[in-house]
Amino acid sequence: MEKTLSFSRVAAIFPANEVPATVKVCFLINQLAPDGAPTLLLDIVRQTQNQTDIDYTVLFLEGEDTLAPEFESEGARVVDFDATFKFDPVAIFRLARYLRREKFDILHTHLPYSQSLGRLFGFLGESDNLVSTQHNVPYERHPITRTLERVTRPLDNATIAVASDIEREYTNSVHLYDGQQDGQWCTIYNGIDVEGFHENVKNASPETFKAKKNIQGNPIFLTVGRYVPAKAQTDIIEAMSHVTEELPDAKLLLVGWGELEEELNDAVTTHAVEDSVTVVGRVPAEEIPEYFALGDVFVSSSLREGLPIAILEAMAANLPVVGTKIPGVKEVVKAEKTGLLVPPEDPHALAESMVQSVEMNHQYGQNGYERVRNHFNVRTTAQSYVNLYEELTQSE
Repeated sequence: MEKTLSFSRVAAIFPANEVPATVKVCFLINQLAPDGAPTLLLDIVRQTQNQTDIDYTVLFLEGEDTLAPEFESEGARVVDFDATFKFDPVAIFRLARYLRREKFDILHTHLPYSQSLGRLFGFLGESDNLVSTQHNVPYERHPITRTLERVTRPLDNATIAVASDIEREYTNSVHLYDGQQDGQWCTIYNGIDVEGFHENVKNASPETFKAKKNIQGNPIFLTVGRYVPAKAQTDIIEAMSHVTEELPDAKLLLVGWGELEEELNDAVTTHAVEDSVTVVGRVPAEEIPEYFALGDVFVSSSLREGLPIAILEAMAANLPVVGTKIPGVKEVVKAEKTGLLVPPEDPHALAESMVQSVEMNHQYGQNGYERVRNHFNVRTTAQSYVNLYEELTQSE
């Protein structure tokens, strides 16, 4: 497949060209759970479906389909290949047959498993342009998934990173596959509907919600994310055992879902912070702004991230952020301006910064809102993708 584009290594916006009659774009992703990558795709569809001549199809392979009705309500077709496990041969065959039958101007793959399959079957099915987005750093993946993603990457017409830190991680000598071309990569930052989320938080009723949920404490620390090893939320729980020595009325709310929920509850008991920490679990989407309205400081203890949507939401909610100094996070959070950064796996440093951030709540929060509004707005993100699609289809 011939590569015809050369992208700036810090590309975010491409010059728009004359739009084809209709650009058929197909997203392929592992699942449609309400977390970072699927939520970003939904926002892109919302921002562009009625503004441009793009026809969206969303394919997913396995797992949760929570966001499927929302994609459909925005006019996108959703196809579930109903895999019962990863590498399910029946689901893989269905995907291969579908991509052989359907023709797309853009096949845009997300997350390594879907990227490997999509590139291979998209190429064999003669999809016009293959695009992938790398949402995270290339560490600790299943060996088969990691290898397949690397060896199929040269099939891309364009490979996108959600942060320039992520692009650098992939294009170093360890992770760059020999078949790739220098102009294949670009960076398009993740974004959110900053003004919309800000208004939802502003219109929330935190005191009423606090009474309804029987939440007590001051200040309130908040974290939102899946309960998975990469998020390392046990570090925040341990940090709270030190925070309460300085702030005895402090409260930590861990909102999310995932395989480690029981482990997190065990950590609360182990560190004797039952009165200070609540593992909230999964909440309806409409309650998320209510929790951000309750919070005084947002905390992330992640070991690995791409460009985290939850941190963008925290900044849109005028919350200071305490996070780990890792790729992606340090590209968003400006230390001592919008929050504080600490080394990963250091609960003591995390606790110190949590206490310190309370004093800087208003200043960091306002700076954070201005930063996310100026640099991480989904309208800019969506337009960058559209311009890229147009550039690809015009160059055929």
